Amino acid sequence: MSSVVATRLRYGSILVAVVTGLFWSDKHLFEGIPSALVIGLLALAAQAEFYMMARSDGRAPSIPIGLGMGAVWLLATALGWASADLLAGLLMALLLISVLGRKPEGASDRLGITLLGFLAVPFLLAQLIALRELPEGWAWLIFVVAVAKTGDSMAFFVGSAFGRHKLIPEVSPNKSWEGAVASLGGAALAGWIVASTCFDQNPGWQLWLPAALVANIGAQFGDLSESLLKRSFRTKDSAGLLPAFGGTFDLVDSFLLAAPALHLYLAYFAN
Repeated sequence: MSSVVATRLRYGSILVAVVTGLFWSDKHLFEGIPSALVIGLLALAAQAEFYMMARSDGRAPSIPIGLGMGAVWLLATALGWASADLLAGLLMALLLISVLGRKPEGASDRLGITLLGFLAVPFLLAQLIALRELPEGWAWLIFVVAVAKTGDSMAFFVGSAFGRHKLIPEVSPNKSWEGAVASLGGAALAGWIVASTCFDQNPGWQLWLPAALVANIGAQFGDLSESLLKRSFRTKDSAGLLPAFGGTFDLVDSFLLAAPALHLYLAYFAN
């Protein structure tokens, strides 16, 4: 067993234990509060890492403004206040503060990278909080985590052992079609287990199987999207938080598109 695999298994086991405790307390002690707090903190930490990567590449994001926008949006989502009007207000605030800063040099780049950090991280990850607010939301939150991370693990192990055909080598050289297919299989298995054990009423394979595949495809593209951003910043890992895993942004990248994809799917097909 390689050192990378051993490290992933060791730290992965710790993460599973922590997440299990979080989900238990989220349902039995403080309904909805632990998940919202943890998602919010992870989202802001990942957004900060995004800005640090951008800064290391010579960009100049307005970090306090971007993080402030992220915090407001995450809190509003948790309280049920998120709306197009609020989003418009945040964008107006970004522009107004930039104008009052009276620094026209590099303003377009500064605004662009600040806005991208907000939209690509807390704006999308807030969909995890929105999932928790749905009927059976606790189970759907477990569902998306299990589907995304089981698929991610299957892609890593199968791709490392049998990957021969590169998926999108220009974006992520180590990802393969074999790993992508294994990820879908792992997601289907995880979806079946969660659907059978965590829901008050089993949603039925007609709902959970497409949901698992939709969320997993979103997770794979979320991972690829983060790889694209990191390569554009000429960075391998967003940070060194966990050996063999990287930083917070690396931990949550699969949820960037998995959570919105699952939320949209459920909005149209859950009934």
